[in-house]
Formats: sequence, structure tokens, C-alpha cells
Amino acid sequence: MVKALGILTFSVFISPFFCQGQTKPIEELKRTLWSENDPGKKLDDVIALCEQRQSLHTDTLVYYADLAKKMAVARGDKEKIILADYFISNYLAKKGQFDSSINITDKNLARLDYKNNRDTYLKFSIQKGQIFIKTEKYKEAFEQFYKILGEAERAGDGVTQVNVETNIGWINMEMGQNEQALKWFYDALQVIPGQAIPDYSGVIYSNMAATYNELNQNDSAGLYIRKAISVNRKSGKNLTFLANALAIQADIFLDTKQKSQAESSLNEALKIRQQIGEPFYIVSDMTQLAIFYASNNETDQGIALCKKGINMAKQFGLASKLQIIYEALAKNYKAAGMFKDYAATLNTIMGLKDSIYQKNSAESLADIQGKYDLQKKENTIIQQKLDLTKKNYLFYGLVGLIMLTLFSTYFIFRSYRKKQTMEMQLMVEEEKRLAMRAVIQAGENERKRISADLHDNLGVYAASIASNIDHILLHETASENIIPLKELQNNSQSIVSQLSDTIWALKKDALSLTAISDRLKLFIQRMQVSYPYTKIDVMEEIAFDHLLTPSQAFHLFQVMKETINNALKHGECKQIYVIIESDAQWKIYIADDGPDDPEVGNGNGMLSMKNRAHEAGWKIVWQPNKPKGTCVIIEPVANTPLN
Repeated sequence: MVKALGILTFSVFISPFFCQGQTKPIEELKRTLWSENDPGKKLDDVIALCEQRQSLHTDTLVYYADLAKKMAVARGDKEKIILADYFISNYLAKKGQFDSSINITDKNLARLDYKNNRDTYLKFSIQKGQIFIKTEKYKEAFEQFYKILGEAERAGDGVTQVNVETNIGWINMEMGQNEQALKWFYDALQVIPGQAIPDYSGVIYSNMAATYNELNQNDSAGLYIRKAISVNRKSGKNLTFLANALAIQADIFLDTKQKSQAESSLNEALKIRQQIGEPFYIVSDMTQLAIFYASNNETDQGIALCKKGINMAKQFGLASKLQIIYEALAKNYKAAGMFKDYAATLNTIMGLKDSIYQKNSAESLADIQGKYDLQKKENTIIQQKLDLTKKNYLFYGLVGLIMLTLFSTYFIFRSYRKKQTMEMQLMVEEEKRLAMRAVIQAGENERKRISADLHDNLGVYAASIASNIDHILLHETASENIIPLKELQNNSQSIVSQLSDTIWALKKDALSLTAISDRLKLFIQRMQVSYPYTKIDVMEEIAFDHLLTPSQAFHLFQVMKETINNALKHGECKQIYVIIESDAQWKIYIADDGPDDPEVGNGNGMLSMKNRAHEAGWKIVWQPNKPKGTCVIIEPVANTPLN
């Protein structure tokens, strides 16, 4: 079944020119078109067919778009010529020829405006913004859509508001700003009830489901994707929206370990894609299928499919799809135990994220948002002034004043009683908060005092002992004293090192994963001198820098040190990888290429590591590394809070 899915994905490129099984509106329009004799009505039918672009195969779309332009030119119909240009530019965008599409778009926008040519102006304007999204030009996309939104709000055009707010939510989704994306989607849904576009709610529900899934809120994601699929099936007008919803549903099923349901949704989505043939969404589907392979431990197929998807994204200039297809590749490498390739892919993903950030700085985006908010306030003020001039408020004002006086008296009294109650509650809560703060502050003061005492007393004495032993060794000649002195020297240095690590942890209120990683790098630098033939690399994929308590940070650092020490002393390895992942949750991999150790996990050192992990609320496992060696994985048992 999985192989059949893969074949279906690539069969898009050899699908027949006129795809069968289109939507009912398309089939009806085709029958009407070829039976129509009036040239003007025939042109209208061709334009109507092109309007079904979200459900037409791209090759079919360009055929009818070219036909529409030829017919419009023959009739001298300038409006229909511009519409045909839009459908041609839409075809070019679907094929990834974004520069050519933008050229046609800008040429037509130069002679259109919102007031006089609203429909065609909005078609080109919205398409331009969507091309910016697909090419990761998010700053330009925000500017484009805020401009349209301002025009729509001034004109009271609710249909366009819904469309634009959904697109702005899409931009935030692509940038990983999920909470902001949800805000825009909910705003769009609030506008819909007063508009004649209920079918459009399907795409909003799909985007909300995808966003909730990114936030690991699977129940909400499942609720909204079911709504999306129901709306799109009932409408039966937009195959692209339905295919997108099914692909998102497959992703949700994969995340919730429902593989058979995921496969079923992928099957249906891919069949629809075969009818449409748009590279942007084909790469999305290849990503979903590759993730399915990774979850099903069919990593050879997954890796091969990801590489084809990467080539396609590069071929068609689908910059916004490169990151997600590389993330699917990383999942397959990880599932296959190919940690070296996994680490290299993580570095590639980090480079792509850096590139996106450079092109779309937060400062520039905030400036665009500020300009839009200012314009929106000005529009509101203008509208309020117009409303005031239209109303005969004198009569209603007098009646309202009387009613207001009565109601105000009543509500002032209620408000006073409510305020008194709230003030009493606030006083009680404030007393509790102050008491809790005093307890916490006392604990913090004690921790800092212990840290200072360790540094000023034990630390000084330990350092002094180590220094004195070094001095004695320089002058000691008796061979029978050298060995015990050397042992004493090593022990004193260990005491100094352990005290240093303890003081480092205790001095901070909380320590981030990045800080722990930096401390580990210093330890590795010291160890590297004694093991010149072993390479130790630290890779970080930290999307969210979790904070740990001093105790947790100290335990984690000690476990990581012990793991590296074990690999160096007993593993006979040439390479050690330390991979730190952190998003909604964190996980650490420490893998080496030494010989497999049958006694792994049974020594005193391993027992100490297990005890530390258990005390901190984590789990630690040892497993074979591929093709050889050992991999130690450390991760929280659940969402371990900052204590």
C-alpha cells in the first residue's frame, strides 16, 4: 500500500491532459461550452471554467486560459483579456514560474484599481501576496495584504476581509508564529456570518487544524479538520481545499499514532492531487508521505522520496517548502539511526531558518503592522464621523438620556457593591502572594548563601590544597612518595572541578539548555587534550530554550559528563555526537562509534546516572548506535516543571 502511494504521487506528471472525474460544476460547464453557438456566451463559459482553477489540472487551466485570451482579443473585450491574463499568470504560479507570473501581475495592476476594477484588481493583488508567501518573502507579503485589507475595510468589503485575514494567518503559520496565526483565523471566522461565503470557512478550519497540530493540541486539531473536510465535501467546488484538508488530517493521524487512518487520508488526497497537478502541493504531499515512511520504519523509501522532493522544490523555486521537506528527511535519518546524516540535515535546516529570518526581520514586520494599525484607526474615525452625520440623534438622544440616567443609577450601585467585593478578594490574594514571595525569597537567599560559602571557604581551601600538592610534586624525589602524591593531586583537582560545577549551578536562579550546552563545551575542550584521536561534536536544534532549576541543571550536566567519560575511557571510539533538541519538549542524544558494550547500563557509573535522571524527573536509555557503538538518550518523562 505504501509503495502504491509513492507511485500515485509521481503519476501526477504523466496524468492525461484532460483529467476525468472533475467536479460537477466543471462537467456541466464543459457540456454547456461545447453546445453553445453564441461567441459571447461561449467566451463567458470559458471564463467560468477558468474560475474553477482550484479544481482544474494545471495543463487544462492553461488550455482554457489561452483559449479565453484568443476569443477576448478577437472580440476586443479588454476586461476579458485582463481576466485571461490572470488565469495565465495563475497557471505560471502553480508551475513555480513565479517571476513570469509576477511580471504579468504587475503589468495588469498598473492599469487597475480597487474602486473601478475591484474583482480583477483583487485577483491579481491576492495572487501576488500568495506568491510572496510561497517564495518566503514574508515582509513583502505582509505589506501586500495589509494594503488590500485597508482598502477592503474602508469599502466595507467583508468578503475580501475574510480572504485577506486568512492569508495573513497563513504568513504567520509559515513563520512559526502560531498564536498570532490563530488570532487572524478567528478574526476571519467572525466576519463570515455576515457574508455570502460559508464555503470559504473550510480553508480557515484547515489552517486552524494545522496550527493547533503544530502546538501539539491534537484534540482541537482533530475537531477543526473534521469541520474543514465536512464543509469542503458538502460544497464540492474546490478540490484543492479538500486535498489540503485531507493531507492535514493525515499529519494529525500520524502524530496521534493512527497509521492506517493516515494512510487512508493520504490515498484520497493524492488522488485529488492527480487531478490538479500543482508542484507546490505535490511537494507538501511528498513531505507527508515521507513522514509516514519514517513513522512506519520504511526509511529507505522515505529518504529517497525526500531527496526527490528537495530537487523538485529547488527546480520550481518553492523556497517555503524546502524547510519542511528537509525536516521530513531529518525524521527519516533519525528513525534509521543515521545520526551523522541527521546532524548534517539539522545544520541545513538551521541555515534555512537563518536565511528566512534575515529576509524577514521582526523589526520590519512590526513596522508594517504598526502602519496598518494606524491606518485602521484613521478609517474607524472617518467612518464614525460619517455615521454621526447620517443620524438624527437629537430625538433619540433625549430618550436615551432619560433611560441612561435610570440605568446608570442602577448599575453604579451594582458596580460599587461588586467593586467592594473584588477589593476584599484582591487584599486576600495579595496577602497570600506576599507570603509565598517571602518563602521563595528565603529559599533563594539560603541557596545563594550556600553558593557563596562554598566559593569563599571550601573552594579556596580545595584550590590551596591542589596548589600545595603541585608544589610538593615539583620538589619530591623519593619514588615511593610520587604515586600517593599523584593520587592526592588527582583527587584534589576533582574536588576543585566538582565544586566549580556545583557553584556554577547554585549561583543561578535557573539555567537554560543553551547555558548547559556551553558548559559542556568547556568540559569537552579540557578533555579533548587527553584524547586527541577522538572527535567530539555538539549540535544544537533549540527552537525553545527550556529553563531548568539549579538541581536539574547540575544533574543533567553530570549525566552528560559521565556519558562522554564512559565513551572515551571504555568505548575506544573515533567520533562522539552530542545532539540537543528542544521545542515543546527537549531531548538529548549522545552517540559514539565505539564497539557495542554488552554490560552497558549495569556499572556503578550507569546506576548513578539512572538515579540522577530519576531524581530530576527524566528517563535515560542506552541503545545500539548504527552501524556500531552506543547511543544514550535523555528526555523528561513528562512536562517537568521549573521548580
